[in-house]
Amino acid sequence: MFIKIPFESTLDFKTNIYEITKMSLEHDYNVNEGAVLGNFYVTGEYRSHEVSVNKEPFKFTLPFEVEISDDIDLNTLEFNIEDFSYTIEGENKLKVNIEYSLAGEERKGELIDTDEDVFEEVPDEELQREMDELDELINKEEVTEEVKEDEKPKEVTEQLEEIKEEVGESPETEEPTEDDERLTKEQEKTIMETITSSDDTFVTYHVHMVKESETMESIATMYSIPTSLLQEYNNVDTITLGDKILIPKVDE
Repeated sequence: MFIKIPFESTLDFKTNIYEITKMSLEHDYNVNEGAVLGNFYVTGEYRSHEVSVNKEPFKFTLPFEVEISDDIDLNTLEFNIEDFSYTIEGENKLKVNIEYSLAGEERKGELIDTDEDVFEEVPDEELQREMDELDELINKEEVTEEVKEDEKPKEVTEQLEEIKEEVGESPETEEPTEDDERLTKEQEKTIMETITSSDDTFVTYHVHMVKESETMESIATMYSIPTSLLQEYNNVDTITLGDKILIPKVDE
């Protein structure tokens, strides 16, 4: 099992929001029978006015809950943050968008308990004897004289299936595949780093995960921003596969 789940919430501030100067996202969760319960913690600092030099701290707790199918092995469940972005809406509202994923393996097939009286009426020794007789019957060449060639496989197969069901054979369960592109634990713990202030005004930021063969120059071109500005906001000159970098968007 692998699913991606979108989460959206609008946060109300007590004062105006002019600029978000720092933001981070953390989370915790507990796995209970049939559900995952947890909280997102959005924290950071902001300026309320253009001329203000003071930075006000903020913290919001956003609870979430996801139902889990009974056939998922809860011991194998993994939780990952896939993406996080936000925008300032109005004078004192901050809209956050979080996408997270859940991955887990299905439970392996288990034998179903049956009434003990059934086994008393049909002992294992008798069932084994019947299976041996059927095997012997199949191997005998004389069977072709008594049973038509096109009917024999169906009849023998049906008898074998009936006996195997009584013995309690269980089909093998195919192991599910796991997602090859999960975020590292460090990237899951902290999504946003400190945003460097600049002369230009930015009110929206996007988190981009670096893909194969991407460079700072190609990413800057993709989002139509200068490479120097991208380096300034992320405080890095080089990037590697899987890194998460901030993409500032100019408020036009």
